[in-house]
Amino acid sequence: MNRRLRLLVGIAGWLPHPDPPPGLYLRLLRAEPRPRRLVSRLSGVPRQVDVGDQTIPLEHGPAGVRVYRPGVSDPARTGSVADRPSLPLVLSFHGGGFVFGNLTQTDWLCARVAAGVPSVVVSVRYRLAPEHPAPIPYRDCWAASRWLLDHADRFGADPAHASVMGPSAGGTLAALVALAHRDRCRREPGRAPLRQQVLLYPATDLTLSSPSVAEHGRAPILTRRIMDWYGRQYLPQGRPDSIAFDDPWVSPLFQQDLSGCAPALIIGAGQDPLRDDATRYGEALDRAGVPNRVIIFPDAVHGFISMPYLAPEAERAVTEIIDALRQA
Repeated sequence: MNRRLRLLVGIAGWLPHPDPPPGLYLRLLRAEPRPRRLVSRLSGVPRQVDVGDQTIPLEHGPAGVRVYRPGVSDPARTGSVADRPSLPLVLSFHGGGFVFGNLTQTDWLCARVAAGVPSVVVSVRYRLAPEHPAPIPYRDCWAASRWLLDHADRFGADPAHASVMGPSAGGTLAALVALAHRDRCRREPGRAPLRQQVLLYPATDLTLSSPSVAEHGRAPILTRRIMDWYGRQYLPQGRPDSIAFDDPWVSPLFQQDLSGCAPALIIGAGQDPLRDDATRYGEALDRAGVPNRVIIFPDAVHGFISMPYLAPEAERAVTEIIDALRQA
């Protein structure tokens, strides 16, 4: 671990996790940093990528999305979105343990994917626990995904060439959206399946039964104590509407039928309690006949792809992601 990453790990270790978390504490840790344009440049968003925030109409009310489009400096891509040639669509869901997180934390990843594939990447804002516990974050992501796939032309994207992507909790949500879309395709013959699911250190077993949870219970960035805290916020127990930690629409590893899902690229970190969630999900997809590739970066810590200036593995991981999406 280099010095800069060690410093970040030290700061993260001092972050309190009050139970229950006060509203001000949640607002501060969820807030989008400002000013937007400066933050975008500091986070490494390529200048040739156009980034813009919009809202989309969902049943529970307007939902925020951030759209990344490549090639704005190319004269062939000027004019309205409708006049531009359609590009593949990538739906992205941020991480944060279903409690924290914002769209800015995946700016670098989404912009690099938009420029590198090239594709239109739409990052989805969803409601968070404890105010909105499971299954609300998943339902928000699935509702947004349905709307975006049905209206992809508004963004200059092709719904027949769509994929999902997400880090950490966002990887869990991406896996669940991939399953929900598989089911929708079964109900609606002729609907295009997803081309790829890119799952970055996802939590696929929220019972925390993976051996790496015990092995790396005091790992940098994410510890067993913090994972337990996230679980209490996301899946409060003892209520009439409580959802079990092994519910298949919470923990995708417990899905009885994974067949027919989109091919997967699963990336894990070696120094992460969730390392084996990545490998176990790959093995489950293998048994279901779903093509997948699992890559573990042995020296990486949880969340490393969101730290491109601190973690040297981030660049290599993004190259793998872009290659997988191009091939898809």
